[in-house]
Amino acid sequence: MQANWIDLIGCPYCHGPLGIQDDKRTSVRCQNCARQFPLEGRIPALLRHEDASHLAEFSRRYRAARLAGGWQPMAADQARALPYGQPAGYPALYWLVRRQSFCVLMGLLAREGPSPAAGPVADLGAGIGWLSFRLAQLRYQVVAIEASTDRDFGLGAAERYFLPEVTFVLSQGDLEHPPLQIGTMSLIIFNASLHYADDLEATLRRARLALRPGGRLIVLDTPIARRPRSGTGQGDRHLGRHELEAALLAAGLRTRWIPIRRGLSWWWHRIKALLKRDPLFTFPMIVADRT
Repeated sequence: MQANWIDLIGCPYCHGPLGIQDDKRTSVRCQNCARQFPLEGRIPALLRHEDASHLAEFSRRYRAARLAGGWQPMAADQARALPYGQPAGYPALYWLVRRQSFCVLMGLLAREGPSPAAGPVADLGAGIGWLSFRLAQLRYQVVAIEASTDRDFGLGAAERYFLPEVTFVLSQGDLEHPPLQIGTMSLIIFNASLHYADDLEATLRRARLALRPGGRLIVLDTPIARRPRSGTGQGDRHLGRHELEAALLAAGLRTRWIPIRRGLSWWWHRIKALLKRDPLFTFPMIVADRT
C-alpha cells in the first residue's frame, strides 16, 4: 500500500481525514467525528454502519447473478490485460464496449487532463480494479472504491494488479457516500457504476464536494435512455438523459456529453433490440467540471 494512502481517503459520514487507530493497525478513526472503521490488510472498510448489511447482501446477490449468467473468475494475466481480450463467460459486447469507452477516456485525458501531476483520482465503483490499474500505470495516484470485497468480482480480486512498479489504494466504500475528503480529488470517475445510485443528485453532490477547484468528474459506461427505466434487476437501472442532466446541474457541475462510436456489432445489437421491442439505451461519456 502507498505510504500516504491514508491521505487519499476520508470518513464516509463527515468526509474528515482519517488516522490509524492503534499500533496493531486494525482500525482507522475519523479525526473529526471520531467514528472508527476496521482495517483488514490492504482494504479499510469505510462504509457507514447503517449501510453495511445492505451492501453485503447486494454483493452476495451480485456474485450469484454473475455466476448464474456464466461470468467466470479471471486469471491474473486476463485481468491485467483488461479492457482488452475476451474473458470467458462475459457477454459478447461487454468488453468491446468497455474497451471503446476506455480508449475515448485515454484520449480525453491526454488532450485535456487532468494530468497525474494535478492530484489524486478516485475510481468509484471500481469492481476488480482494472481501470485503477490502467491509471496507475500512467502514474496517476489512484484510490479504487468499491462496496464489494468479493474475491472474484470485487476488490478482493485486485491483489493481482499489485506489481513492484504499479500500486494504488483500495477502499471498501459506497459510491453514494464515498469515503473521500472534501476538495482532494482532481478527477472522479464513475466507472460503470452511477446507475446503481438510488439518490442520483445527492450522489453527485457528494462527489463534487470531493473535487478540487477545477476538478473533473466523468461518468463512464452507464446506460442512458430517453427516460428512466429498470435495468437488470440487480439494483441497477437505465438513467434518463434529462434526469441525469438535471442532477448534474443541481450538483454544480458544468457538463459535456461525448458520444462514443460503437461500430457495427453495437448497431446490430440495437437492431435486434428494436425487433424484440427491448428498451434502447446508449453508453456516452459524460464529462462534468466543477463550477
